[in-house]
Amino acid sequence: MTTQKLIALDLDGTTLNQNGVLTPRTTQTLRTASQAGHLVVLTTGRPDAISVQFYDQIGLKTPMINFNGALIHVPHRNWQYEHADTIQIPTALALRDLKRQFDINLMVAEGKQLMVADHGFQNVPFLPDMLNPTFLLDERGLTTSPISVTMFISETTLSPLQHAVSLRYPTLTPKTWGSWSGEHAALEVTAGNTSKSRSLAYVADRYNISRQNIIAIGDDLNDLDMLTYAGEGVAMKNAKPEILEAANTVTRFDNNDDGVADYLETRLAI
Repeated sequence: MTTQKLIALDLDGTTLNQNGVLTPRTTQTLRTASQAGHLVVLTTGRPDAISVQFYDQIGLKTPMINFNGALIHVPHRNWQYEHADTIQIPTALALRDLKRQFDINLMVAEGKQLMVADHGFQNVPFLPDMLNPTFLLDERGLTTSPISVTMFISETTLSPLQHAVSLRYPTLTPKTWGSWSGEHAALEVTAGNTSKSRSLAYVADRYNISRQNIIAIGDDLNDLDMLTYAGEGVAMKNAKPEILEAANTVTRFDNNDDGVADYLETRLAI
């Protein structure tokens, strides 16, 4: 009898290729793994709104983890164990004070089916154009506690801004995810103690899957904690040096050559 595995998959730089696409081979491999009884869990820094299309493409019915662990849910239905770590509205609004010290191009508060920006925008990767939003990130527009507040900045601003958030708001967690880089670098702020590993532990507990039966695959720094937590931490061939060093093993191929599919086909004999 095959032992059930929880397969935790980062999206950008891991399961998706460099064009942000899920290839037919990877799609079929993940479907086969799911049909074999394994729990395939997309575990991403992305909000739910720009992740669910991949979830649906694979045909999953399992939980999905978004916002680097701050949202655990099953898309399209009410799951009794759904969990979200939110930021209190006054705190989310207070983050706007950072604009006095740092050159922040855009600030966006997001949650499950929620997105409110501090001004209209277009041509921002991963976000739909909002040229003339009805509501803004202010006292009138933000009426629901968000899961994250993301600040789009220059890459040189990333580290000092992250440090400033940590100092001023010790109850919050400032992180980035790899696809936001270069001219579109961004810092995503979520509630304290949120992480991919904590969310994986939460899901695994609900399905009675032991830690040693978790396979986690990733490529970037926001994957580090889940790779070291999992019984089997797998780095993509294209992963950052810190991830390559921390992982138990490395895929033979990168994300442009179906590295996830190749690894799982061999590892799970599917």
